[in-house]
Amino acid sequence: MEIIEFPNLIDAASGRKVPVKAFVPVEGGPFPVVIVSHGAGGNWDANFAQARHLSSHGYAVFAVEHIGSNTEALERSMRFIANLKAITKDAGEVLGRPKDISFAIDRADEWNKTNDKLRGRLDMKHVGVLGHSFGAYTTLVVAGMRPALKWLKPAVAPGQGLGPDLRDNRVICGVALSPQGPGEPFFIEASYASLKIPLLGITGSKDKQLNAGPENRRRAFELWPPGDKYLIWLANADHLSFSDATGSRRHMLPSLVRGDVQPVVRAATLLFFNAYLKRDANAQKSLTTTGLKPYLRGAVNTIEVLNK
Repeated sequence: MEIIEFPNLIDAASGRKVPVKAFVPVEGGPFPVVIVSHGAGGNWDANFAQARHLSSHGYAVFAVEHIGSNTEALERSMRFIANLKAITKDAGEVLGRPKDISFAIDRADEWNKTNDKLRGRLDMKHVGVLGHSFGAYTTLVVAGMRPALKWLKPAVAPGQGLGPDLRDNRVICGVALSPQGPGEPFFIEASYASLKIPLLGITGSKDKQLNAGPENRRRAFELWPPGDKYLIWLANADHLSFSDATGSRRHMLPSLVRGDVQPVVRAATLLFFNAYLKRDANAQKSLTTTGLKPYLRGAVNTIEVLNK
């Protein structure tokens, strides 16, 4: 696997800086593309181990850094909780993050034609997105859901109801780690109706952050329109366990169960992308409670896979 950094990319349309780190198999291709979106307070290394794992199995992975909600933004003046709440309601960031993903896809398409290391090696007809927490929100919106306006600051007209449609039709499937149900700060029940593409959500019995708890995340699955939708429920998985920066120079906040959660998350994510980006029917058949039980370990001793 080769890692290529693009730290100084600027989206001319918005003026936003959008750094991207690419994880690409050393040779061969063209490879399906996965865009990764980190959580609030993260960075392009927040899901380093997961990106490396996917790349080792034949994917070109592009990890985006969302400058307005990265580690630097979270640590500003050392007001972590206040910053976290502000970031997740900031209109520019809530509406800007999905555009960062589309910008990254634009760049990947360009690199597939012009970059010496990437030319002809990306399968741009098979693009997926993966995100955790605020990155799950980002994934859901790129996949077709519409954000709520009522919590955004500064207010966005008309101030209530659904925000703009920020889907990217090039994205054909998504993985949302810690997906949000309806309620502050992101979605209302009407947000879910426009979600059409295949989607995998992964959460657990201790997955709580701010106003979103485990039952709220199960409620999300209930609202997803049927058709190639999956939710994996892991006993004792907490919120921080779904990201893994292992192997990078960065260290994320600790989780006592990360080492138990990650084998299931990686196996399930790979099966899902194999099913929907590589059209592997056997992978889809393995995306079940029985198929994933061999990956259980330690505190994560129970799994439930729902699908509709």
